[in-house]
Amino acid sequence: MSIATDNDGELESTSLPEGRIAVADGSCILCAQSGPFRPRGAKDGYGIEECPACGLVQLVPTPTAETLRALYEGESYFGGDGDTGYSQYESQEVEYLATFREDVRRIAEFVPSGRVLEVGCGYGYFLQCALDAGYDAYGIDLSPAAVKWAAERHPGRVFCGLLEEVPQIQDQQYDVIFGSHLIEHLTEPGAFLETASRLLRPGGLIVLVTPNIKSLLARVSGSRWVSFKIPEHVSYYDPATITELLSRGGFAVRATDPAYQYYALPFVASRVRELLHPVSRLVPAVENTKLLRDRRIRVTSGSMRVIAALTP
Repeated sequence: MSIATDNDGELESTSLPEGRIAVADGSCILCAQSGPFRPRGAKDGYGIEECPACGLVQLVPTPTAETLRALYEGESYFGGDGDTGYSQYESQEVEYLATFREDVRRIAEFVPSGRVLEVGCGYGYFLQCALDAGYDAYGIDLSPAAVKWAAERHPGRVFCGLLEEVPQIQDQQYDVIFGSHLIEHLTEPGAFLETASRLLRPGGLIVLVTPNIKSLLARVSGSRWVSFKIPEHVSYYDPATITELLSRGGFAVRATDPAYQYYALPFVASRVRELLHPVSRLVPAVENTKLLRDRRIRVTSGSMRVIAALTP
C-alpha cells in the first residue's frame, strides 16, 4: 500500500474559494446526480469531490474503464515502485495471511461453511485462509501475473477476468462473495452488485473491505491519508454511502466493523514518517533495531468491513 501525494507530499489544493461548488464532469457513481459537486482537493488531473445529494466522495472526471484495466493488467501493479498498486505484496505474505484470517473468522460467524468467491484475489492469500478454514474457495483477478502466481498454488480455483466475464463461475452459486479493497476501484459498482446477486445463493453474503473516508485516521491524515491512491481509487465510501449502495443493489447490511491489517513494524513506521514529515526527521528510527525490525503489529488504515445479505 502506498500514499498518493504530489512532489511535496500533499494533494494539490483547488483554487476555488471556500464554499464554492465545482462543476463535475459526469455523474455520481452512487446516485447518478450530475453535479455540481463540492471540491475537497485535486491530484494528478483529477478532482476529489463530494456529491451533495448522497455524500459519496469520488474522482472527477471518473477514470475510464480502459485506463483502470490497463493499470491492473500491467506487470508493475504487484511489485512496482510507483504510487499505484502494491509495491511489497509478495514480501508481505505473512502479514496479509494474518489479516485475511480475521476476515475469514468474521465471515464464519455468519456462514460457517460453503462456497466462497473472492473478487480481486491477488496472489490468493485470502483463498489460502478460506481453504484452510474448510471453505470451497475460488478467486478471480484482472492481473495475469497475480492469477498465474495464485493458480500455481491453487490449481483450478483462480481465473482471470471481470466478475461478469469469467466463464468458469457463471453457472455457479456461492454462499459468500468477498472483495477486499475492491469496491472503491469500480466505476460501476451497481452493475457489479447486480452480477454478484445473480451468483449468490438466496440469503448469501457479500463482504466488502473498503476505505472509510469518515474514519478517524482519514480525518487526522487529511490529504496524506494512505487511501488516496489516484487514479485507482475512484470513490471513497463511509458507512452511510456504502449502506446506500448495497441497499440499492438488493442487500441488507448485517454488520459494519473497523478493518485492521497486520504489518511489519518498520513498514508502519515508514508510513507514519511520511504522514508526519518533516517533524518525523527528529524521531530516531528505533524500529530498525534488531529487537523491533521483525515485529508485526495490527493497525488500522482507516478501512471498514461491511457484511451484507442478499434480500429476497
